Amino acid sequence: MFRFRLAAVIAVSFGFVLFLGLVLHWGSDRVELYFQRSQAAYETFDHYEQLSQKAYRHFKQRMDRLVADTPVAGAGVESSKQHLYEAMEVLRNTAINTQAAGDSAEDWQDKPGELERVARFTAFLEASEYRFDEVEKLRQQGKRDMAVLALSKFSEEEIDGKFQPLIDAAINAEREKAGQAREELEALVAQSRWIAVLASASAALFSLMSGVLLFRGVRKPIEALMKGTDEIASGNLFHRIALDTRDEFGYLAAHFNEMAQKLEVQQEKLQEGRAVLEKKVAERTFELHQLNEELKRMDVQRCEFLADISHELRTPITVIRGEAEVTLMEEELDTEEYKDALQRILELSMQLGKYVNDLLFLARAESANMQFEWDRLDLAELVASTVEDFQVMAQENSISVSLDAPAEPVWVHCDKQRLRQVLFILGDNACRYSNPGGHIAVELFTDGDEAYLSLSDQGIGIPSQDLERIFDRNFRSKNALHMRADGTGLGLPMAKSIVKAHGGRITVTSTENSGSKFTITLPLISAEQDDVA
Repeated sequence: MFRFRLAAVIAVSFGFVLFLGLVLHWGSDRVELYFQRSQAAYETFDHYEQLSQKAYRHFKQRMDRLVADTPVAGAGVESSKQHLYEAMEVLRNTAINTQAAGDSAEDWQDKPGELERVARFTAFLEASEYRFDEVEKLRQQGKRDMAVLALSKFSEEEIDGKFQPLIDAAINAEREKAGQAREELEALVAQSRWIAVLASASAALFSLMSGVLLFRGVRKPIEALMKGTDEIASGNLFHRIALDTRDEFGYLAAHFNEMAQKLEVQQEKLQEGRAVLEKKVAERTFELHQLNEELKRMDVQRCEFLADISHELRTPITVIRGEAEVTLMEEELDTEEYKDALQRILELSMQLGKYVNDLLFLARAESANMQFEWDRLDLAELVASTVEDFQVMAQENSISVSLDAPAEPVWVHCDKQRLRQVLFILGDNACRYSNPGGHIAVELFTDGDEAYLSLSDQGIGIPSQDLERIFDRNFRSKNALHMRADGTGLGLPMAKSIVKAHGGRITVTSTENSGSKFTITLPLISAEQDDVA
């Protein structure tokens, strides 16, 4: 996983830093050690020089005392002797303290030799004191020549032959140790420098390689995630990030794809909800449009109704008013004349009442407030009795009427009076608009679960352009207006409303100057169905 790789890189980098720190710490310790060695060598070198100076000073004073026996020379001998032994004690303590400081035998293999040199110096000084004492005894015994000879021999053999080489060897040894410490210090500095360079170069190379590898491992997932975010931000919720890795980026890509899928589902639900809402709004808008159109139509019908009332009622009322005014203006009228006037007023009033009733009937039919008295009825019997009734009207115009109906009952569910009214409307129109000597044919038959009642005449017919409006209220074709002026145009709309209320339909076919045929279709019922109902 990526975090493990990153942790490994950090750990290795930390290891490089720790190694470099340890190397620098070891180098600083070694530098301090070599510096102490160099300092100790120079200090010992100084002690040996001081020892050499104080020894020669003591030897000189002893010789001067032996040569020139003066009290001043004797006092100087004691003082130089004390200084000599102090220098020797300092040298001995330096050697002992340096060895006790913890230096390893490997680093300081000549430490016993140095102590041995100190011991030899001490022995030489003690032996020299003994020799000087012997020379002093010879001088005191008066053997001055022998004393000078012994002193000269001691100076050549012991001081020049032994002490001076011992001092030179010790000083050279300390010089060599100081030089060796300096060389080791320089080598250590160079070694530390190369170790630091190599460690830094290795750390830099490792950092560069690990950085490149990490970048190559991170670049592709980051680019895929950035592309995915751009696609989602642009609205493409179908985009999925294709990362098959098992690291944190794969985990993040999986959750990102899950989020995109949830957003896609939510967007689909929102779109579905928006579609449903738009559909409902469209349905409600359509319904409102239909209601608005219906209101407009009803308003138009209302205006037409008021116009019809004002137009149709104005003429009868005007005639009634005129008859009354004319009758009242006549001063001498007999009873018959009054009766004639009242009879005309009565007829006009009845005509006016009939028209008002027809208008009220249509208004109730359109507002669904028309009352019916439903019952089971034999349509064949109703048609037969109705045809007998309007045969009387047909005889006045020498019009014959025929009926073709089945002998068995034709059962329908209807309002007898309303259905009779429909038949009278159709029969009255057939009689009114038929030429004298014409024929009216009434036919009743069944087909399936429907009953068909048709009425055909040989009258003036209906123009083709007026067939679509024949059932409109107050509409009358031009040839009907030309033939008779006493119609109201309300009969056929009333017939259509009644038939529609019975669950049926009424149609017309007509040819101008040849006649018309009206057909009524009503649903049938059986006697068993009616009994169950």
